[in-house]
Amino acid sequence: MLQRQYRPDIDGLRAAAVLAVLLYHFDFKAFSGGFTGVDIFFVISGFLITQNIMADLSGGTFSFARFYARRVKRLFPALYATLLLSLLASHLLFTPEHHLQFGKSLLASLLSVSNILFWKEAGYFDTAADFKPLLHTWSLAVEEQFYFIWPAMLLLLAKLGRKWLLAALLLGSAASLYCAERWLRSDPSGAFFLTPFRLAEFACGAALVWLPAPRRKWLAELALAAGLLGISWGIFRFSKQTPFPGLHSLVPGLGAALIIWSGQAPLLGWLLRNRLAAGIGLISYSLYLIHWPLLIFYKYWKYSELTLRERQGLLLLCFILAGLSWRLIEQPFRKGRLMPQRLFFVLCGLTAALLLAAGTELIRQNGFPSRINSTFVQARNAEQFHVEQFGGKGYSFTGIIGMKKPGSDLIITGDSFVLQYAAGLDQLFQQHGLTAKLATDYACIIGPDITLYYQGHTDESCTAQSRRFFKLAEGNSKPVIFSLAWAWYPQGISDLQGQQIKFADNSSYEDFLVDNLRKIRERIGMERPFLIIGNPPGSGNRNGIISCLNRPNFLPNNCLEKMVFPRTHGVGLRLNKKLRAYAESDPHVWFFDPFDVFCGTATCAALDVQQNAIWYSDGGHLSIDGSRKAVAFFSPELLRALRQPTQ
Repeated sequence: MLQRQYRPDIDGLRAAAVLAVLLYHFDFKAFSGGFTGVDIFFVISGFLITQNIMADLSGGTFSFARFYARRVKRLFPALYATLLLSLLASHLLFTPEHHLQFGKSLLASLLSVSNILFWKEAGYFDTAADFKPLLHTWSLAVEEQFYFIWPAMLLLLAKLGRKWLLAALLLGSAASLYCAERWLRSDPSGAFFLTPFRLAEFACGAALVWLPAPRRKWLAELALAAGLLGISWGIFRFSKQTPFPGLHSLVPGLGAALIIWSGQAPLLGWLLRNRLAAGIGLISYSLYLIHWPLLIFYKYWKYSELTLRERQGLLLLCFILAGLSWRLIEQPFRKGRLMPQRLFFVLCGLTAALLLAAGTELIRQNGFPSRINSTFVQARNAEQFHVEQFGGKGYSFTGIIGMKKPGSDLIITGDSFVLQYAAGLDQLFQQHGLTAKLATDYACIIGPDITLYYQGHTDESCTAQSRRFFKLAEGNSKPVIFSLAWAWYPQGISDLQGQQIKFADNSSYEDFLVDNLRKIRERIGMERPFLIIGNPPGSGNRNGIISCLNRPNFLPNNCLEKMVFPRTHGVGLRLNKKLRAYAESDPHVWFFDPFDVFCGTATCAALDVQQNAIWYSDGGHLSIDGSRKAVAFFSPELLRALRQPTQ
């Protein structure tokens, strides 16, 4: 059995894991799979926790009280400090809606069930990650749930003997991987957040306790090289589209296990044992706790994308704060320097009670709306505003727009960015006796040989909508209105066999979209009126307008300045120019540019204060008011295109 001793190489592995997570969260594109750093942490935890328990069992000193006391000393002081500071920042910055959501996540974090909360919240209208400063605590909840079950299971299995224990680890890992693979197809968020689907990673680390260290130097060097390759492959080659966890989690998981097994290799091991790597590993827990709330609160306050210099500055600040947290909070409490153990646990209990009371009161007071002085009374809740004011609210993906009558005069297809015009089009079509059939879906790319690609799989509902559209369009010459969230699919398209289509740059992606329009028209007939609506410029920020209007006034609110923004900052400006050029090359194609509606020659507006009208229901979708404004602007040319005789 491996002996319990300090391993600087494991701290070096912690450094690699936390840096991967940080650089991924700070949007450094090369680290597209940096989320796998969490899986490396799970392997490390599985190894260290099992090693400590088995060492105590073999020495006859194991007790549950002592085990959990060590976990509390290790985890809770820095966590509680982070939660207290986050509570203060949330009160100063967040809208009532987001303050309320923070209260729920605060309670869930304290009770070690935040992974379950965030799983339940997942969905198309889920509050964006940019509004969740405690989102990263999901991994702490998974670890803490592992701590709840693993000591008792290990104690029981150890009595049965080593063979039974290793067999249980193998069977449990296989079951976890199998279930994760199956779950990914129906509930990818559940597979990501829930503990049973992560057990294989803990088991990879736990099994190392019974594996003798490599005796030959060449074997250790080879194993360490393979392990470094495994974690590097996950960090640099995986992406949001990689089906994860499941079998893919074995790449960083086994890589981390190989590194732990051979981390004391004389040559390559220096990469992990050097003072810089080991030092970052020592502060990795505080670094992980601090980085996400700091990033979220700063982005929330700034209300726009971060520059490279800002991201670099925030990263530096993360390291400074993490070093202070490790020195002033983690180490003193862990080693019992500040107070007797009994007093420490009393203080922990009082702090937990204070945070629980604060979270409960946040929920009871509905996020303290009394902090807000908004003239937009209807905008009290951004998520509800989006649900209630989205321009496509109340219209079915496969329903009709306009007059209720047999048959239809035209077809509308695309994703939610065409459905957002339903409120305006319905009003127009009712006035002119027109009926349109819909073949739409959220996040759906329409085309003859393509579909949505999400977490490694084709989206069957999107594929079905494409088929429905072609079935509606073939064999007739009815006009077609087509629109998409044009700018949002560069990593979300595959062929019908599930092979992801990748693009070298934005230009090749834009050319692909135009080529897809040609293929659609070749399939349904080139001479029918084909109406393309481009990408709207957006609200100036992906977090939407309401998250600005309903902020408290404790701190300077610079987001109000972003309600009017340069035309060049609008979403999809260059792509719209390519779509316009395509339309101008064919007399049967019309292009309608939302920039003409919501922008002047130099700037774009997200709302009209004088009319008390908000043009967007969130960061990019048009509201009912925005939908009607756009259609009213387009209506003369739109009606002329719909009435063009076909040949």
